[in-house]
This record gives sequence, structure tokens and C-alpha cells, in this order.
Amino acid sequence: MNARDVIGSLSKEDLIDLVFEYSDNGYFSLEPFLLKADFDFMPDDLKKIWKNAYEKAREYEDQKSDLGADLLRDVAELCFDHAKKIQNADEQAKILQMLVDDLNRANEEDGIGMYTDSEWLYDEVREKIEEWKDK
Repeated sequence: MNARDVIGSLSKEDLIDLVFEYSDNGYFSLEPFLLKADFDFMPDDLKKIWKNAYEKAREYEDQKSDLGADLLRDVAELCFDHAKKIQNADEQAKILQMLVDDLNRANEEDGIGMYTDSEWLYDEVREKIEEWKDK
């Protein structure tokens, strides 16, 4: 059995419904799926998506799971990719600074996506963002 073939046999609509259903049931975070879309997000949308992911990382910490660090890394990278496309320099700078500030906070405070000191996972993304915005 090839999992790709099995999932490929689902209709697009059924697959979309499953993504929403399983996200709503807490099996996984919806944010990475949203950010993978070829869609031009408004800055406020990116802020909301990031804040939701950040709160989900806190929940993973409460569940004694390292998935929060993975979530922060993945969503930060995807938000960063979208932020680079923002034409308004002020709005872009706000998004990038929000990401850096929140990743710094997650690195320094217990209880945010680092159940077993997994900060290095998302700290590398923070460094990339800082390097890019300092250019």
C-alpha cells in the first residue's frame, strides 16, 4: 500500500474537509496548511495566523510535547516567506519584528514550545529573519 496513492484517491473536497475536521479536533495545527497556500495574505492575517500558532505551541508544552518547537519553526519559516512578499516596508518590518520578538520570548521563557529544551529548532529561523531584515 502506498499512502500517497490512497490519499490521492480522495477528492479534493473530501481532503479539504478532513484537514479542517482533524484540525478542529486538535490532531494538528491548521496554520502550516494555510501558509503553504499560494495566497497573498494581508499583514493582519499573517499576524493572526502567527498568534494562533504561538498559542498552539503553548498548548503542546502543557501536553509535555516537543511539537510546539516544530510548530514554531515551521510556521515562522512560512510566515517569513510570506512577509518577504509584503510591499509596504513598514508593515513588513512589523511582521518580521513580531516573529523575532515572539521567537526570542519562546527561547527565553519556559512554557512556550520547548518542553525538552528544543529551542534550537526555531532559534535558527529567528537568526535567518534577523539576518534578512538587517540587510
